[in-house]
Amino acid sequence: MLIKVLDGHETIGGNKILVADKSNKGFLLDFGLNFTLWSLFFEEFVQPRTGRILADLSKLELIPKLDIYREDLNPPCFDDSIDVKFLFISHAHADHCGMIGLIKPDIPLLMTNETLAIMKANSDLKQDLIAELYPRKRVKPSDPLIRSDLTEITRSKSEKFQKRKVCIIGSLNTKDQLEERFIFTDPSDLWDDRLIVQRAYHSVIGAAGLIVKVDGLWVAYTGDFRLGPRTKEEESFWFEHFGPTRLELAKRTSLFFDVLRDKKPLLLITEGTRVARKTDSETTEKDVYEKALELVGKTNKLVIADFPVRHLERLLTFLLIACKTERYLVLMPKDYAYLIMMEQIEPAWKLSEEERKQIKVYHVAKVQFSSFEEQVLKQAIEEGILIGPDQIESNPSKYIVCAGYWEIPMLLDLDPSALEGSIYIHSTSEAYTEEQLIDTKRLGNWLKKFFIQPFGIRFEDGEAVFTKEFHASGHISAEDLEEFINSLEPDYILPVHTEEKEWFVERWGKEKIILKNMWYT
Repeated sequence: MLIKVLDGHETIGGNKILVADKSNKGFLLDFGLNFTLWSLFFEEFVQPRTGRILADLSKLELIPKLDIYREDLNPPCFDDSIDVKFLFISHAHADHCGMIGLIKPDIPLLMTNETLAIMKANSDLKQDLIAELYPRKRVKPSDPLIRSDLTEITRSKSEKFQKRKVCIIGSLNTKDQLEERFIFTDPSDLWDDRLIVQRAYHSVIGAAGLIVKVDGLWVAYTGDFRLGPRTKEEESFWFEHFGPTRLELAKRTSLFFDVLRDKKPLLLITEGTRVARKTDSETTEKDVYEKALELVGKTNKLVIADFPVRHLERLLTFLLIACKTERYLVLMPKDYAYLIMMEQIEPAWKLSEEERKQIKVYHVAKVQFSSFEEQVLKQAIEEGILIGPDQIESNPSKYIVCAGYWEIPMLLDLDPSALEGSIYIHSTSEAYTEEQLIDTKRLGNWLKKFFIQPFGIRFEDGEAVFTKEFHASGHISAEDLEEFINSLEPDYILPVHTEEKEWFVERWGKEKIILKNMWYT
């Protein structure tokens, strides 16, 4: 057995892990974008050249040198000694799936139906070569003005997209429609031995871990995960306030743990995102709901809620708050797009009539839309839920507007009198990079300009201080991770998605912790 961490070895995110058996058949665990390495060379206005994408990324050592890349991208001659049978996508965050657009479409992607829904919405909203779920075919240029070593998107409408092989865990409500873009395969076709995809609880719906037999031994990969309700009382609260579907979601990690304990894996490949965060607080989604509900209930002003666009569980929390406080939840078209796609693919997340009545879609100030955005806007018009700034201005106390940093210019649509005294709820993670800190300072300028009061964040001498009471981490705490590993008792532990491998060594010793990026047995 060979385990090789191709990326994400001593950093948070960018997971790319190769597992191979003694016959040189293998699979990949995630294929994410390593933002730390990426930012060394690229930023918003300096991007890799799409016509030479693989050659460029290879020279910068931003992709592993394996024979796994699309033929139409002119891949260099890379190592073909491992026959990669499939790529497991643990969840739909870019640091785990943000480079799948480079992968051969005949290497099946293994994921849950909920992850498919979010990734499909991503691709439908924005076609990005590196991340595209269904690749747009590229060809050698016919124009003599274009260099012959480049590729360009085909002009043939009949061959515009390449079908990608996928293996989906869970029901597909719209499989017939999806067959236009995908070739569906069965888990039994991917691997000769046993393979289990077990859902987990994370800050994006659809997260999962993988448990696979390799050379007769169990190997487990957690992906990213967190815990849900701990007690019967907490479960009762979840059921009463959030409903049975969200309770099932929150209990997924506990079920994952049960399956892992039963298998007694030789090797556990686990995240360790939070192990060194000394001042970490354990805020839960229940805490976020209760604190935000109290805050919104006390104000008669406009509320602006800032949370990650793919975090549909947080969206449902603010939708519940809107219902409780008799407000409308105003979504940007892309937020509504993720909601629509999730409902189409997994009906368990379909909104109730009461919930749907509290949703509005904001008519954003754009003149060009993707075809999916157009579809979403047309649906909003048909449903009578598309609203503009006039409706919000006329009665701001009736609305919770979902708008993050990138949507903040929409404030300019509203009269300053409608904004003065309104509240902004920071319900997302803190800034970790220099660029994120600069963005946060800029956000503070917007809030100050329009006399909007921030919560979950404050600004002292222009510097942002994150108070975090309106955000729950998507990652397991150090204390809970230690308890989980002790209960599992794996023979070996490979920490990934962490900068603190010594934390693992201190607890389980160098003999048990795999510190190098390659391991044989």
